Amino acid sequence: MAKINKQQKDRGRFGKCQICLGYIPIEYYFGIGDEISCYECGTVYFIESKDPVQLKMSEDRYIEDDDSSEMIFEDN
Repeated sequence: MAKINKQQKDRGRFGKCQICLGYIPIEYYFGIGDEISCYECGTVYFIESKDPVQLKMSEDRYIEDDDSSEMIFEDN
């Protein structure tokens, strides 16, 4: 049986964001089904498994801003 070194053990505690490819730390107190956000881009994930870490992207990851679609300019 192979020995697991510290780097391999620490690598298992991180998920990877599918949008910005940043690492998302999975702390010991998180459980399966918990919601977690990427610190870099804010994408929301659900934890599917902790060993190995598997994240599922939330369906409502992109929220449309109603104000941005309606730009009104007034002539002076």
